[in-house]
Amino acid sequence: MKLTDEIVHAIQKSIEDSFESVSDFARFANVSANTITRYLNKETESIKEDTWNKLYPLIKNFLPRKTAAHHKPLELTTDEKILVDAFKDLPADVQRQKLMEILELARKVNKKKALAEQSGEN
Repeated sequence: MKLTDEIVHAIQKSIEDSFESVSDFARFANVSANTITRYLNKETESIKEDTWNKLYPLIKNFLPRKTAAHHKPLELTTDEKILVDAFKDLPADVQRQKLMEILELARKVNKKKALAEQSGEN
């Protein structure tokens, strides 16, 4: 699960509204306080599925509806459906190569966005 600003906000709100501290929240979720702190500081980009399953019940009421309804089937745009269909036609080794290229491109775009947001805040 990608660690989004909405998830970070939901963790913060859950701690503020229902727990005495980050440590108290972490203990209740059966997740290390260090891990929760890393999420709050956005020092990681993702949450392991096992950890997400522990956190979700505690933060679901603080998530926007679209994130909270994560169990619903994924709705794809027309372009996304075309990409998935074309991707399925590729050999497995080419799929892996293109996937890595897309992930690298997304990281660069996200890094550029973050830098632009930072420079806009300063």
